[in-house]
Amino acid sequence: MTDKFRAFAEFETFYALYKPLTPYGRRAREARRWYADAAALKTEHDLAAAMLAFAAANRHKADKLRFHLRNLPAVELTAAALDGAPGLFLARKFLFNAAEIFKLLPAPLRARFGARWNSADLLALLNKGGTGEAFHIADAYDQELAAARAAIGACDKTLKGLREKRLKALRERWGLDFSDRDFLVVEEKTAAKFGGAPELFVEPFDGTHVTVKPVYGQEYMEAAAERDRLRGREAELEAAAVKRLAAAVLESKKDIEAYAAAVERIDVAAERARLAAELRLVRPAIRKYHAPLNLVKARFLPLEERLAAAGLKYTPLTASFGRRVNVIYGSNMGGKTVALKTLAFCQLLAQSGFFAPAAAFETCLFDGGAFIGGAEMETAGGLSSFGLEMNDFAEAHARLKGERLLLVMDEFARTTNSEEAAALLSAILEDLGERNSACAFLATHFSGLAAGGAAAYKMRGFDTAAFNEYFSGRTACGLDEKLRMINKFMRYELLEGAEDGETRDAIKIAGILGVAKGIIKRARDFMEDKK
Repeated sequence: MTDKFRAFAEFETFYALYKPLTPYGRRAREARRWYADAAALKTEHDLAAAMLAFAAANRHKADKLRFHLRNLPAVELTAAALDGAPGLFLARKFLFNAAEIFKLLPAPLRARFGARWNSADLLALLNKGGTGEAFHIADAYDQELAAARAAIGACDKTLKGLREKRLKALRERWGLDFSDRDFLVVEEKTAAKFGGAPELFVEPFDGTHVTVKPVYGQEYMEAAAERDRLRGREAELEAAAVKRLAAAVLESKKDIEAYAAAVERIDVAAERARLAAELRLVRPAIRKYHAPLNLVKARFLPLEERLAAAGLKYTPLTASFGRRVNVIYGSNMGGKTVALKTLAFCQLLAQSGFFAPAAAFETCLFDGGAFIGGAEMETAGGLSSFGLEMNDFAEAHARLKGERLLLVMDEFARTTNSEEAAALLSAILEDLGERNSACAFLATHFSGLAAGGAAAYKMRGFDTAAFNEYFSGRTACGLDEKLRMINKFMRYELLEGAEDGETRDAIKIAGILGVAKGIIKRARDFMEDKK
């Protein structure tokens, strides 16, 4: 799928709303998979539909599911990553949330997602180190570790007693209070009275003061040395426990990888289901190539949102395209481009695993899509806009040798003269009609195309009678009001059969937008002269 096709369909405005909750779901999001295989796509749509039904029937469980998905971390299954409490904590947190996610789903749904839980013993083992957002190497992991920690606790108690005893004596004999302090700063003349007392250590501080520290004695130093020895042993035993726990996690590596894959599928399906519910999307019907493409009240969501914000009416697209090559005629601002965008948008959603914004959408699968068109002033590598279009078409045309493509062409060749453009378009339409791998949609305002076997459509266009009735006696206001009037009286319905192949609304719209009445009159005169 080309970037230009996605950009034309404004697909990123939708994709920004797609927010899987787990690291694994976000990884799937970044992959931007395009499903050209019918069986694989059916699986994705089936899972989204199943999750949509589950969420609708179990709102509380669906909320809890989102909670655990959001709290499930990525876990790295390597000895280096698991060599410490932080890595083991992430493994435990992953397993806990995965277990809760699986429990929330009914057994048939778990089976569809491949969510088979085999790690109750491993989780129970890791839970000895704490639950919730805490984990440590607990005494329960090693009896010798528990004994070492108990001995450290006894040493701490002895050291505390000796310290308190010594500090009490210093207060009573010398009036020195070392509570919550390691040393005191006193005047040098005051320190002279200590007279080299063995329970005090005195050293200069500045020219008039000294620092005084307590000396706790031999018994205290021996207890402190024993504590240091025990702490070293504790560290050894903790490292050994970490190694055993890491080995237990790595022994379940295949199971954990299977949980991650199941969580990814659940997360993606749940997010697709959320979007389907919130945006009123329906499951597309996927038929064999080449089946008709049918849209019933299909909505181009980016435009629908913009018009709603502006208080303007939005007209969904209903159309049936039975042939592979289709030409849509119509005037500027008549809705041709929006019709193409709607089709491309729905196809992108459907083949990306999502449901479509329509009352119904029936389509077939393509290996990819290509858009040919662009801004008038677009240039690249010295090529003009026309040159870029020709280059893009040549590349897409070459792909048709091995791929089934959905080609969308908007005002193709509009930057060259109309006679040559019509000839070129006629030749292209003829060529595409002979290639079974091509399904093409061309929007144009050129008339007189030799469309061959292509199906012709036109936008209904501007409702002049309704506009004249409404506008009689009224004075046009600013641009916003003029755009509202165009929106109000432009009929965006797509009609099959092009008749004379063109819809003449440009002069009417130019008049509404404020072009001088004299110019509008002369333009109409010139049109009459050509008849």
